[in-house]
Amino acid sequence: MNGKISVTLIVPAYKEEEFIEETLKNYLQIFTESKIDFEIITVIDKVYDDKTDEIVKKIAKNSKEISFVIREGKKGIGSAIKEGIKKAQKDTILIATAEISEDPHDLLKMVEKMNDGYDMVFGNRFYANAKREGYSKKQYFANRLCNYTIKILFKINSNDITNGVKVYKSSILKNLKLTGTSFDIFAEIPIKAYQNNNHNFIEIPLKHYAREKIYSKFNFKRESKLFFLMVLKCFFNK
Repeated sequence: MNGKISVTLIVPAYKEEEFIEETLKNYLQIFTESKIDFEIITVIDKVYDDKTDEIVKKIAKNSKEISFVIREGKKGIGSAIKEGIKKAQKDTILIATAEISEDPHDLLKMVEKMNDGYDMVFGNRFYANAKREGYSKKQYFANRLCNYTIKILFKINSNDITNGVKVYKSSILKNLKLTGTSFDIFAEIPIKAYQNNNHNFIEIPLKHYAREKIYSKFNFKRESKLFFLMVLKCFFNK
């Protein structure tokens, strides 16, 4: 392990046959070159018209670092992440994406930052002069509103608390009681981690490339409602 902490990459995947092969191969290359001890757990929601599971199985045959869980039907990204957390075996957990939304080199930097003694490392898409390609004004407004609401209610000094791409000590996530079923889990995890007195975190810049609308799994109206309901739930149950 060369004195470095180890990491589990959790990759939820639902209908990702267009992206999953390139994504996993990029993760394999970057983390293998880093000499970090790592594993990749891909949690796949399998539906009849998709071949994501077949692609992952093929890559896993030649890559001992990759394991996978195949679930029949659309179970949701929230339960996929919870499944990955249960199975994670390394010191830290990085929640990653199944498509090319982030630069894998940025993800590696986040993991390496954990070696400085942090409990959590957050990726910040809203750093000065950041270019968020494909990110609509509507998404930007809703994100900023949700982020500032969380900042005020929970006193978490983060500029991108709702971003799902974060690194945590595994012990933190394994001790959380998570209820989120969809993208709302990305607000729930850092809020509950912070409520459990895990305040030792840092944010670092994370380049983000929003996926085209035809590929997006994010239903803006539905997910916005779930996000704010989750925030209120965490606030009144604290």
